[in-house]
Amino acid sequence: MVFSEQELRKIIQAPISIDMKIDLIEQLHYQDVQKTVSETQQSILEVIEKVLSSERMKVNTMLDSKRVDPFLPDTLVLAKKKELTVPCLQRTFKIGYNRANQLLAQCEQVMNGEKE
Repeated sequence: MVFSEQELRKIIQAPISIDMKIDLIEQLHYQDVQKTVSETQQSILEVIEKVLSSERMKVNTMLDSKRVDPFLPDTLVLAKKKELTVPCLQRTFKIGYNRANQLLAQCEQVMNGEKE
């Protein structure tokens, strides 16, 4: 945290020990760091949500929305990172074999549609 000159003078001139002053400055610095980290995390989450929503838009335009699995956008993101299998989808989304198999088929359909 960047202190103004007046704030620093108040801390320095306060009738407390040097150790207490140092602790106070460290606490204020820690709070500022936590606030910055929190703001960064929030902005990262917003970017992730934008990416996922754009993936959902692509999926909805490529497939009939009545048949699209809600996990399909997340599956497409996973497919870009690693090779997908039915057991992998079952573990990741905690779903049954049939749904995972259908999800994998939809994912392959979308991926093949993008390549063409």
